[in-house]
Amino acid sequence: MSSRQRSQLIDALRATAVLAMMIYHFAWDLGFFNIVDPVIVNSGIWKLFAVSIGSSFLFLSGISFWLASAKGINLKKFLYRLAILLGAALLVTVGTYKANPDTFVFFGILHLLAVCTLLGLLIYRLPAFLLLFLGLAIIIGKPYLMSVDFQPKYLAWTGLFPGPTGSADFYGFFPWSSAYIFGLGVAKLIIGVRQENIWDSSLFMKPYKRGILQLSFFWIGRNSLLVYLIHQPILMAMIFGYLHYL
Repeated sequence: MSSRQRSQLIDALRATAVLAMMIYHFAWDLGFFNIVDPVIVNSGIWKLFAVSIGSSFLFLSGISFWLASAKGINLKKFLYRLAILLGAALLVTVGTYKANPDTFVFFGILHLLAVCTLLGLLIYRLPAFLLLFLGLAIIIGKPYLMSVDFQPKYLAWTGLFPGPTGSADFYGFFPWSSAYIFGLGVAKLIIGVRQENIWDSSLFMKPYKRGILQLSFFWIGRNSLLVYLIHQPILMAMIFGYLHYL
């Protein structure tokens, strides 16, 4: 989707989610280096903060899928975006495995987004109310489907293993895919096929009127995957450098 066709509202919401994610990851990194109590940043309000950030990314991705596919899917662009997403997910897996094989990310949010993208291709033509029902069914149905048989990592991605996966970042298909499906359903319900200007730039200043902060803000929203991949190594390097030269 070109910059002229993009929804500035979605870009702004995505940029907000990215900035919130960076705040959480900075707090998590402080816990990782034992600057603060790790328990604090992995429980309570911080855990709720992390859940809300992950849900918002998935929800916005569901909306974006409908914005890109409502008038028909460009298979070439679809496969290109999917390939980038799969490559980024593989990069996270390889990088975290080299860092710590015991807690490597085998099914994080990027892996889930790739699976949800394929799922979206199968279900995006369903009526909005069926999509919302499907999202709700995934949430309600999870407790009844859980089993220790899903413990192996090649099955644990489903989210149906009742115990810990050991992964540093885990987004199981159950129940997290529901946020993506809800986004798809809500977008289809509100926007429809015509995609009126409700999501367009009327709430924001035109590009030539923006200052550096606004330009940077929308750049983050347009390049959220890149920011996601590079921000953690940068944050950890900064904290490590601070501790090393303190």
